[in-house]
Amino acid sequence: MLANLLKHLLRGTAARAPEPAAVHPPAPAQAGGNWLSEVMQLRQDGRNREIALRCRAALARQPDDIEALKFLAAALLAQGESHEGIARLRRILQLAPDSADTHANLAYVLAATGDPHGAIDNYRHAVRLRADDANVWNNFAALLKALARYDEAESCCRAGLQADAGHAALHRTLAGVLFEQGRVDAAIVEIRAALALNPEAPAAHSELLRMLNYTDAQDPAAVFREHRAWAERHARPLESAALPHTNDPDPARRLRVGYVSPYIHRHAVTFFLESVIQYHDREALEIFLYADVPQPDDYSERLRKYGAQWRKTVGLSDAQLAQLIRDDAIDILVDLSGHTNNNRLLAFARQPAPVQVNWLGFPSTTGMASMDYRITDAWCDPPGTTEHLNSEKLVRLPGIYMAWRPPEHTPDAGPLPALESGYVTYGSFHSCFKITPTIVALWSRLLAQVPGSRLALLAISSEAARQHVTELFAGNGIAPGRLDFLPRLAFDEYLAAFRTVDVALDTFPYHGATTTCFALWMGLPVVALAGATHASRADVSMLSNVGLPQLVANSGDEYVEIATRLAANLHELAGLRASLRGMMMRSPNTDGRSCARNLENALREMWVTWCRKRSK
Repeated sequence: MLANLLKHLLRGTAARAPEPAAVHPPAPAQAGGNWLSEVMQLRQDGRNREIALRCRAALARQPDDIEALKFLAAALLAQGESHEGIARLRRILQLAPDSADTHANLAYVLAATGDPHGAIDNYRHAVRLRADDANVWNNFAALLKALARYDEAESCCRAGLQADAGHAALHRTLAGVLFEQGRVDAAIVEIRAALALNPEAPAAHSELLRMLNYTDAQDPAAVFREHRAWAERHARPLESAALPHTNDPDPARRLRVGYVSPYIHRHAVTFFLESVIQYHDREALEIFLYADVPQPDDYSERLRKYGAQWRKTVGLSDAQLAQLIRDDAIDILVDLSGHTNNNRLLAFARQPAPVQVNWLGFPSTTGMASMDYRITDAWCDPPGTTEHLNSEKLVRLPGIYMAWRPPEHTPDAGPLPALESGYVTYGSFHSCFKITPTIVALWSRLLAQVPGSRLALLAISSEAARQHVTELFAGNGIAPGRLDFLPRLAFDEYLAAFRTVDVALDTFPYHGATTTCFALWMGLPVVALAGATHASRADVSMLSNVGLPQLVANSGDEYVEIATRLAANLHELAGLRASLRGMMMRSPNTDGRSCARNLENALREMWVTWCRKRSK
């Protein structure tokens, strides 16, 4: 973010500056005069260190020169000298306390450097002073969204759109806020509005695709066409210009395999990636991790210690990332993101590796001709049922297509809460954007059918989200008193919350994965409804592989029946609770070593196929 601060902080200055003269190193006697035009020329060349020298010279003559302070602040921040840069911005506000630009600029910098409260304070000043600046409203809303303050973020978006209804970025930010509140259909309307205003926005277009996978009003064939449309607009021109590969087509040699992701830290993806990286056969594969991770954590460090080559890709463009991958002579490149946020699909579109694979992070197609394979299993994608919904060739691993690594320290499951409370507590531990009208209707039928039962809902993290979910239940005859809303929780509190629930209820049409693993690990049976897409069949794989296929329903009626039956015999339910962690430990769901072998076999077969094609 700081790399763009020079441009961001100097909005409007260029229009006031004189035409730049030819730049020469100034002699001391030339310190005055035309310093501003020289600085403007240096700015065009990105010569921030020299900008700072000229600004300091100007301030030595006139300490309160606001233009010099502004240029110096921007140059310092662009060089990563945030402490002094912020101090210079604060000095400008001492001299001009009603400068909306400076409040907005300082807010932007404080947000980038880890002071969100200071940023919020300055954004409030900025929008009070200049309520018609849609860009500032958008930056303010984006910060509030990042802090999960969704109600305030929505208010900012709507205020900004009053100032400029045609502001594409505000429609996009509002779409993200509505999505996080569980108002998925409204979010899709807003993201489509953003794309209508700015159709050449691949990241926003990916956000639309991601959202479409959550709505229960979806037509899978139509969703597939939307993915293909993304690829046609954004990826096809890059694919057409891709260079040939010079990799050695030896089918038996050691392969260089790269994994690309912004989530190589404590994240749901890493819970499934870690054991594979640990158990990969280093004699057969050399592993590279292309990590868009600004702040690596303990999970990042563990992955590095398994012997993978770490490539920090933060700040690289898609073209630069693709070139880095080519320079590393990667044979097989694995995408772990699909159309999730911060994906690098346009690096894959440049085809930097001979074989390109989508796995793990996105339960749908990329739509791209340059993505050769998608890794799955026969539970998530039964043979002959979903091939027409994928641009990639489906490769089904034996058993399960991903293995979960349990955290090192987790509490035991504890006793069944219903034995003490006298009533059954069902629970959903999913983000609220997975809670659709279809699943709420089933949960409402279940609550009506099981007297005294309650439903705990986790991660309903805004008042608007809570109101939305409450209204969905009220429309199905369930009073708010039957619902227990829990906010987003710290990890230890999250694990403790499972100990208060008897039975976990999966969502539809987008199943859980990490959430389901945690529920099973903490002793909760999970009831799932199988659908026709990978996203609506993930728990078919999880539950079948742990030995509980009887918890998978094929209709809404069966879903309610299974969840009702579990509540009817508390002693049997308590026994299942006590045994589930052991079942998980013995199942393919946590067998990272076998998953690594199965994945390696699949990758080798892909490589052999490429070598055969190359030799023809």
